[in-house]
Order: sequence, then structure tokens, then C-alpha cells
Amino acid sequence: MKYLKVLFILCLVFGCQEANKKHVAVGTWNKCNIEGSYVEYKITDNYFMFLKTKSDEIFIFRNKIVDDKLILSEFKNGTKIITNNDTLITVRKSKNKVVLKSTYNLDFVELNNAEFDFDRIDSAHLELWKNKALSEFKKRAESIKCRDLRTEEEKTIQTLYLDEFLEEEIEIDLIEE
Repeated sequence: MKYLKVLFILCLVFGCQEANKKHVAVGTWNKCNIEGSYVEYKITDNYFMFLKTKSDEIFIFRNKIVDDKLILSEFKNGTKIITNNDTLITVRKSKNKVVLKSTYNLDFVELNNAEFDFDRIDSAHLELWKNKALSEFKKRAESIKCRDLRTEEEKTIQTLYLDEFLEEEIEIDLIEE
């Protein structure tokens, strides 16, 4: 009888732990992009925030967690998202990394566990919080020094000269008449 009580208590304790388990991507993350920009992420049960070196804006989206998926959507009057309800699916996870895949553009996002955390969002003093968060982010980004890993060919941006394109189109119209 004593054995059954112990077994029941163990099942109850371990069963409750599974229900309280949070998503593997909840936390603070960072990464260097291939073109040398630095990005930091804060993911909670309620929001998905990121900052990147090529912008002075803090991007915040609503986050809903369903199984191994993060469903991102816009806050009212918040940052616009290209496709509302973009879903990020957990592809791989380890102690220090999480790889997510967007169902909208099929891009992979590899996140590295960060050794820092952001202050809680202070909605009563939002501008002050934003300025402090951006200042601290810029200091960290400067110390990381992400390198541009693209090849010379990848760095070359193909240019379409609209004047030449329009001239060709006019010539085609004249020939067809």
C-alpha cells in the first residue's frame, strides 16, 4: 500500500511539471547575421522583441505559444509585421542554441543563448525604457563586432536601370504597331 502512495505522488509531481514546462525559445538570444549585422531577441509567453544594429527601433510583436510553435502577430498600434500570424516552428534545440523556421518565408533563424537580459518593459516610462534598452544594445553590439561573411558576389547588388528598361519597352511597342 505504501508503494502505491509513493507511486501516485511521483506521478502527480511529474505530471504537473510537464504542464508548467515553457517553450524552449523563451529567453534572451542573440546572433550575428551573414552581412555583419547584430540582432538580439527577447521571447516571452506574451511578446517577441528584437533589436538590430541597422535600426534604432525596437520591434515588438504579440507572441502566442502553441506546442513547439511561436505565433507572431501585431499589437494594436505596434510594429507592423509583413504577414500577421507568422508562425515560427522549432526545428532544433540544444543547451545554447535554438533554430526556428518561419512558415511565411521559410527562413531559418538560429538563436544563440545570451548571457544578459533586458529590463522589464516600463509602460509608464516607455521612452526612458526604450532609450536605455537601445543604449545598452548598442554597447553590446559594438563589443561583439559581427563580421560580414558574404562572398564578393553576394555583396554585389544587381542594379536595374529603369531608363534603359523603359526605352526597351517603348521600342517593343513601336515594333509591334
